[in-house]
Amino acid sequence: MSTVSFILVHLMIWLIVFFMSLPFGVKVPDKPKQGNANSAPIKTNLKLKFFLSFIIAFIPSVITYWIVSEGLLKYFLTNL
Repeated sequence: MSTVSFILVHLMIWLIVFFMSLPFGVKVPDKPKQGNANSAPIKTNLKLKFFLSFIIAFIPSVITYWIVSEGLLKYFLTNL
């Protein structure tokens, strides 16, 4: 697996983890300001979610890199 492939795999896994983390910790006000949607959150913590999901996505990316570089998937599929 090349470096570009690793980066692309990491970005795909990161997007999945990031979108999964978006609803966590979101608080909706009881009485929203006039002009805001009723579901508009008070604080989204996007910076924290951005960096944490980047770090969390690194673990499955490394595991995927190891599986591809060792040829384990090819070995498993040929021995079915």
